[in-house]
Amino acid sequence: MGLHMFVIEVIPLKRSVQIESLSYFSSVAYTRGTIITIPVRNQQIRGVVVETKPVSGAKTALRAATFSLRKLPAQENTDTLSPIYIETAAELAEYYACHIGSIIYQLLPPEIRDGNIPLPHTHHTNAHTAVAPEVLQGTSPERFLAYRALVRETFAHAGSVLLVTPSSVEAAAAYEELSAGIEDRVVLLTSTMTTKSARAAYTLLDDFSKPKLIIATPAHSVIERHDITTVIIDSARSGNYRERVRPYLDTRTVLTLHAKKSGRRLIFADLLPRTEEEIKRREDVYGTIGETPKRIILPGKVSIVKMNDKPDGATPFKLFSPKVLSAIEATCAEKGKVFLFAARRGLSPVVACIDCGHIFRCPESGAPYSLVRLTIGGEEKRFFVCGVSGKRERAADVCPECGGWRLRERGIGIQHVYDELSSLLPGHPIVMFDHTTANTFKKASFLAEKFYKTKGAILIGTPMVLPYLIKGITTSVIVNMDALRATPTWRQQEETLGTLLHIREHTTETVYIQTRTDTDELLEQARTGSVEKFYDDEIALREGLQYPPYAHFIHLTWQGTRDAVEKTEQLVSTLLESYKPMLYSAPPSPKGALIRYALIRVGQSSWPNKKMADALRALPPTVRVFIDPDRIV
Repeated sequence: MGLHMFVIEVIPLKRSVQIESLSYFSSVAYTRGTIITIPVRNQQIRGVVVETKPVSGAKTALRAATFSLRKLPAQENTDTLSPIYIETAAELAEYYACHIGSIIYQLLPPEIRDGNIPLPHTHHTNAHTAVAPEVLQGTSPERFLAYRALVRETFAHAGSVLLVTPSSVEAAAAYEELSAGIEDRVVLLTSTMTTKSARAAYTLLDDFSKPKLIIATPAHSVIERHDITTVIIDSARSGNYRERVRPYLDTRTVLTLHAKKSGRRLIFADLLPRTEEEIKRREDVYGTIGETPKRIILPGKVSIVKMNDKPDGATPFKLFSPKVLSAIEATCAEKGKVFLFAARRGLSPVVACIDCGHIFRCPESGAPYSLVRLTIGGEEKRFFVCGVSGKRERAADVCPECGGWRLRERGIGIQHVYDELSSLLPGHPIVMFDHTTANTFKKASFLAEKFYKTKGAILIGTPMVLPYLIKGITTSVIVNMDALRATPTWRQQEETLGTLLHIREHTTETVYIQTRTDTDELLEQARTGSVEKFYDDEIALREGLQYPPYAHFIHLTWQGTRDAVEKTEQLVSTLLESYKPMLYSAPPSPKGALIRYALIRVGQSSWPNKKMADALRALPPTVRVFIDPDRIV
């Protein structure tokens, strides 16, 4: 083979790849972290070099191999990831119990991993002494005032600032707030940018003549520009920081580890930071920027409206109380803005048979179907849609269990709210913002702009509209508080309070909360802004139940026929026996497709655990492994 041939170990850059590495012959000694193109079967894919050995040093292993190595094709252009980048990915692979190739695939922006844009020459990160992260709590105006000061301070010391936002619309809003006077020094990297704007952004990122303010969404947040000294995670409680595909990376975890290795200052900022950050702040593990308020002063006041309709039919069901309907009409008459928050999508979040009690569920996820109205080809049709799996099918006319036709909608969906309000206020401009009307960034931005430009307009939205509430609203209404609190997550209290405070922050007059249950401490905390009292209660509860961050949750899911599920369960029980997994079913699983879960609690200081991570990696790909999930059912 000659004296100058090398064996190159390469990690394929493929989502959910099950291959740890591949070996090739090459006449070029590529350095660790180099991104190259490799042949895999009949495909040409991207890969990252993890090791290079001279053939002379690998002869024993080559003689013992039962296969022949392929030769690497000539590489026209190569990029190289820094040692810190590779080390971060390796540690994340242990944390998320997956292969390093899956981690690097997720960390690289799509346009770079696909080879459409070269990796910026900004990765010469210098390792510095790690500094403790900090927490910044405040309203949007207060936070952006602090960001301006941080940018000025960092620029004065020849450093760059990375500001990470949960979504493209929030990144655009941050650009508007912070770019005045420094337009030539602001880099905007989002998942919705065009190819032209992406090339311009990366060109500016490669310019080292002046420090930069880099505003990025999660997919573009791992940037190794050597002069970045401060990283800010805005709206740090947002669920958009969690990836929706394997290995379900949490950008906050990624940036915390990367900042620790590169010595960057890391700041978690939000109106209501996660309880995890508050615990570490109280324990002096994290620092505090400014003062931590006992109460948050917000412009919108809260009015709690008790709905008096009874389930026995003695009092007719009404979607809106007279008080709320009067407030909506008065606001519209004065050309103000009205926002109605509907926690559930579709016409109804649940459809049931009143003869036998059967609930229509998705066969893939086991979650109840939502009944959704869609217009296809000018014709209105009804579908069952699962918010977990995305599965969609035509709505049934009869019950599959008993054949009964008495199917009833249960719960209040956004389309039901739209229909009711349209009948009560005919002729009023009403904008509905949900997964059917705002299914692209362009459509969502158009709807938000239409609402703000139309005098006396009413906006009805599900949780996905909240990032678009960046301007003032006169009156807001939580249509059904009980539905908001029915979200199946162990973070329910924190998420509910965060949502209410966010809506209060953007409402200039009154937030009406319609509820059919008695007012409790959480509603009082939302009304008074008593965040310290909320944290006291939440921390005590989590410590007592050993919920994160006092323990790590490791959640497994698998499904199939009864025989297949039982066979997989036996494998899970055998491989993880020493970790005492708790096994349980979906409540209930859909007919013919049993779903089983396993939950493992691991002590706060006992994860990552290499032995356990290896056991989790040994599970078949049909078993979904989720580290630190927000939902365990």
